[in-house]
Amino acid sequence: MIGDIFKEKRKYPRIELRLSAKYKLLDYEQAFQFTGTENISAEGLSFASSEPLKPGAYVQLEVDIEDANPPISIVAEIRWIGDIGIDRNKKYINGVKIISMPLKDESRFLKYYCNKIVEKLSGYLKQ
Repeated sequence: MIGDIFKEKRKYPRIELRLSAKYKLLDYEQAFQFTGTENISAEGLSFASSEPLKPGAYVQLEVDIEDANPPISIVAEIRWIGDIGIDRNKKYINGVKIISMPLKDESRFLKYYCNKIVEKLSGYLKQ
């Protein structure tokens, strides 16, 4: 029973990766807010925000995977939120599940993710 609490629910590993990004909530008329990713996986990622976002909310993300092409456009659902920092410097970390992205962006994103996994695994072989 206790083991179920700590069981990993993700299907794909997350890789710590800082990429430039911006986001906005889909249900509101607002400008994009600049942010950065904390990590990525094949079906999700996490990013920082200066205000708390609610689990279940949908966001539009534009993530720059640094391949000389326009940022990847992602629609995602906020699944969890955590806070870091204190007082004026308080930030929130938002974990999202990717819901959709244009097909051309999906193939670029998955190729990028797979290359990062290979880089990480190659590092283990060199040890």
